[in-house]
Amino acid sequence: MADLTIPKGDKGFYINFTVKNADGTAFDLTGYTITLKVWASSVPGTLVVSGACSIVVAAAGTCRYLVTATDFTTINNYFLELELTQAGVIESTRKYTLEVTESG
Repeated sequence: MADLTIPKGDKGFYINFTVKNADGTAFDLTGYTITLKVWASSVPGTLVVSGACSIVVAAAGTCRYLVTATDFTTINNYFLELELTQAGVIESTRKYTLEVTESG
């Protein structure tokens, strides 16, 4: 089972994330730029979504991504991660699984 399931073509809603340190505490996002990166599990080198996330509460490690009409148009299994960038530092979160399903 995927960490996240989205019906094909759905748009205009937020995907919410909480970034955590290895010990489970909130990762402080103060000063970071966050990018959502999504790629098909069968094509690891090609991003199908790369977009900016907005920070909700930096100290709590919370951020969100607004899904657009062009993001999830193909039924498939994907991986996603958040790329955290700050003054010469680039860190990636753990990989999550995403399944885009047929919309009924």
